[in-house]
Amino acid sequence: MRKGFFILLAILAIGGLGYSLSGSKKDLYLTEFELDEKSFTADALKKIETETALVLPAGARGLRFHYKPPIDPIVFAKIEMPSGTEDLMEKRLVAMKEFPGKFHVDFANSRCNWWPASFTNEIRSKFSHQGGFYIQAHLVREKDQVVVYIKYFTI
Repeated sequence: MRKGFFILLAILAIGGLGYSLSGSKKDLYLTEFELDEKSFTADALKKIETETALVLPAGARGLRFHYKPPIDPIVFAKIEMPSGTEDLMEKRLVAMKEFPGKFHVDFANSRCNWWPASFTNEIRSKFSHQGGFYIQAHLVREKDQVVVYIKYFTI
């Protein structure tokens, strides 16, 4: 009886460890968090592409990412475009379906301290709706780089 108890305890411990390791990425999206250019992962870039249906150019580099959960998440991202992809990114923004009007242009901006109050040196802005997400995208020239600011949330 005692031996069976220890075997059951070991199975539960191993199962719990496996569950916690496999669920850690999923659990990340249950709390508010922010990534900088060192911690901005390829998974975060892929999440942005999947949810916005906006394909980023190869070599795009995440600079900032802010995630605000829970039920209707809000995502802010700042992504550096590789040199020479400005025109390609502009065409991709133009191709996105236009959202009528500018739904809550400043919605939730105060939740992300690095999101600009206004955009200067804009190349192109797009307000769109894709797969349940309202999307704002601003292609901007900042000093010697071109970046895209993307904000999306459910409506």
